[in-house]
Amino acid sequence: MKVVDDLTAGTVTSFAKAGIASGSTISTDAYSSYRHLGRDGYDHQPKAFNPKSDSEHLKWLHTIVSNAKAFILGTFHGLDRKHLSYYLAEFCFRFNRRSRPDLIFNGLLGSCVGAAKSCLRS
Repeated sequence: MKVVDDLTAGTVTSFAKAGIASGSTISTDAYSSYRHLGRDGYDHQPKAFNPKSDSEHLKWLHTIVSNAKAFILGTFHGLDRKHLSYYLAEFCFRFNRRSRPDLIFNGLLGSCVGAAKSCLRS
């Protein structure tokens, strides 16, 4: 997850180019800002989203966004944009380890130690 300033075509294209290999298939809803992806070297497969008739289309995306909103609003009760990327990073860390809660503390501790070592070197 990454915080972006807006959902204009230019922002969406920059986001895609920074993290998705050219030629990859990108499945989206039919939002207009995604139209340029097909022109920028991606196999863009847009699909109009109707939650009543097509509940499987982008199901995990909708689940993750819904869970992120609940996590942020339930834990922090609103937040400043300045720290939004950190809150999203924490959500991703927890979400990616949701099936192994016994490893969360050890993984976090390892990340802290690794970050401390890299700070000492600089």
